[in-house]
Amino acid sequence: MDRSTGATAGLFFAWLAHDIEELFTMRDTSRRLFSVLPESVPLPADWRENGVPQSEITLAITTMGLLMAAASADGYRTGGRSAFYQTALLGFGLHGIGHLGMAAAMRGYAAGVATAPTVVIPFWLWATRHLDSKGVPPKRSVRGAALLILGSIWGAQGLANAVARRRDQNVRANTKVRVKPKTVPYGSGG
Repeated sequence: MDRSTGATAGLFFAWLAHDIEELFTMRDTSRRLFSVLPESVPLPADWRENGVPQSEITLAITTMGLLMAAASADGYRTGGRSAFYQTALLGFGLHGIGHLGMAAAMRGYAAGVATAPTVVIPFWLWATRHLDSKGVPPKRSVRGAALLILGSIWGAQGLANAVARRRDQNVRANTKVRVKPKTVPYGSGG
C-alpha cells in the first residue's frame, strides 16, 4: 500500500481501531458520566443508572462506520482531494482531542481515550501532512469538520435510540399478557 492509499483508506482503519475501544467501553463511560449530571438534564429512562444500552452503542458505531467508510472511499477515489474526505479526516482528529478533554473532565478513563493519542491524533496529523506534502489543495474547515462529526455522532445515536424505542414498543405489543376467559365445565352449575 502506498502512502496516499494509507492516508485515504487508512482513515477507515484508524477509525475502526478507535471504535473497537469505544464499543467495549462506552456503556460504562456513559453510565459514570450520566450519573453525575443534574436531574434537570433529560435522559432516556434508566440511562442515568445503566448508561447507554449496548445495542444502541453498537448500532451508532456501525452507522458511524458507514460514514467513515464512505469518506475513506471518496478520499481514495480522489487521491485525497475530496472535501468530504478532508473534512471527515479533520473531524476525526478534532474528535480525538475531544476524547482527551472528556477524560480530563471525568478525571479518569473515558471511552476512546486510549486510542485518541495513540491512533486518532497521530493518524490525523500524519495523513494531513502527507496530503500537504503531495500538494493536495486543502478543502477542509474546522467549522465544517465540527458540524460533520457532531452531526453524525448525534444522528447515529439518535437513529440507534429511535430503533431501540421502536423495538421496545414492538416487544411490549407482542408480549402483552393475554388472559383466557374462565371456562366452566359443562354441568357444574356455574
